[in-house]
Amino acid sequence: MRIRTLPFAIAGIAATSLLITSCSGASPTSDATGADADGYVAQVDDGLEPTGGTLNLQLDYDTAETGGLDPATAEIARSWSIEGLVYESLVTMGPSFEIQPELAESWEQTDDTTYVFTLREGATFSNGRDVTADDVVGSLDRLIELGAVWSSQLGPIDSIENTSSGDAQEVTITLATPYTPLLAALANTPAAVLPMQELEAGEFDPATEMLGSGPFTMAEHRQDESWTFEANPEWWNAENLGVDTVEIGISSDDQTRLAALRDGSTQFATFANPDALNLLSQTGSVTAVSQEQSDYFYLMLNSVNPDSPFVDDELRNQVNAALDRQQIADIALAGAGSPTAVTPSNLPGACSVDSLPSTSVEADATAFEGQEFTLLIYSGDPSLSAVGQVVQQQLEQLGATVNLETLDYGTYSERVYATQPGDFEMALGWFAGYGDASMVTSWWNPDTAFFNAGFTQSHDDLNEAIATAQQLPDGDERTAALADVCGLADGYAEMIPLATRPTVIGFRGDQVQASILAGEGYGDFLRGLPEFRLTQG
Repeated sequence: MRIRTLPFAIAGIAATSLLITSCSGASPTSDATGADADGYVAQVDDGLEPTGGTLNLQLDYDTAETGGLDPATAEIARSWSIEGLVYESLVTMGPSFEIQPELAESWEQTDDTTYVFTLREGATFSNGRDVTADDVVGSLDRLIELGAVWSSQLGPIDSIENTSSGDAQEVTITLATPYTPLLAALANTPAAVLPMQELEAGEFDPATEMLGSGPFTMAEHRQDESWTFEANPEWWNAENLGVDTVEIGISSDDQTRLAALRDGSTQFATFANPDALNLLSQTGSVTAVSQEQSDYFYLMLNSVNPDSPFVDDELRNQVNAALDRQQIADIALAGAGSPTAVTPSNLPGACSVDSLPSTSVEADATAFEGQEFTLLIYSGDPSLSAVGQVVQQQLEQLGATVNLETLDYGTYSERVYATQPGDFEMALGWFAGYGDASMVTSWWNPDTAFFNAGFTQSHDDLNEAIATAQQLPDGDERTAALADVCGLADGYAEMIPLATRPTVIGFRGDQVQASILAGEGYGDFLRGLPEFRLTQG
């Protein structure tokens, strides 16, 4: 098996201290993600035949219960990755975020607003019925009609039609205006194709059952406890499916998952805490890798609440200039994250952090004299706490006093997102970064994002720049437009991007060969699971 592991020197530093004075010299190398030339941190050896057997995984948390098992209403990456074992979309994403065929064998963009998809011959649902163009049309129409979170990511859809001719099953999507992220949006699990014939006949309830065309079928699920998946013999690529059964245990305790890896009772486990890289590297037969997500941490400065000091534009800009994103990535994230601007730094076309206006300005310490701020974070995410500590130390080095206040997520969410105006001065959070550099920029327009209307203002120039970048085709003009978005958002400094959020993965290299992409747009560390091969047990 081909494996690329991260260097662990930085992880060791982070495990012992978050003091920036003692670690400021740490710097990851350009290949800190450990990616090989193909864009993987681990790959199954070429030619290794499927082995069958049962693959045991332990994950730190389960899917969200809201919406049940319905992929159309899935709002978090964990739901996308687990439900993606059963469901397929028209397209998927490859190692360099390129769009690849899934249920659509091919597609053609006939003009700026029209896409024609030809479905894969032989694609069937696990009940044996062929996937049809009507299933695609019905699934995407249903996603839009439900008004679920992901429906807005599909862009300005004008129509979705069955345009099949002869034996070819074809679907044509027409947009009202050009929207470059369409294919990336279709590559995520909420855009999955469901068996609409069975759903409309009342024979299938997607909230409580799973019936897809993907590599596995769900045999059992106990929320927040476990999943069992069985190989789907009807999958169009079933002959290359590596294992027969996938058992997933849910355990929120890092030590439990680490112990299971050590004793070999599980072959694969995930960790949100980057310090796990160091611990896993010291664990015998365990291979530790980090998958860089397009998700990223960001700092919110409340410019709407009149009681917030950050209604002052200049103070926000001083805070922005004071933040050292590289230091945050090195220390708080053990070198496994990367500094980022509004466009996630690991995505094609993303703007460089070095190009941001704030990076060429030196913070004025006099702006922080006598200033005391409260920074809200929420409990349960060790990385968020670590980022908060480094931000605190960076601002305090300039003379400010920063009080970290840790809340349960419900209270945090109420004060930051629900209360109008937001009941806070500073807060830390993280976004899903998605699979196209322009998708997450929509969150910088509070008129359409809504969640941030209580702490950010609407800016016509920024809103127009976001819309322009999303309409331009890939190329130099779009890259320049995205840079404009980054520069404007940096200048307003109301939501300040910091660093990408890594996922740490440990697997038993003596028991399993794993296929893990170096980068992900939808947090789907299980994307390569159909390729896994057991080598022992």
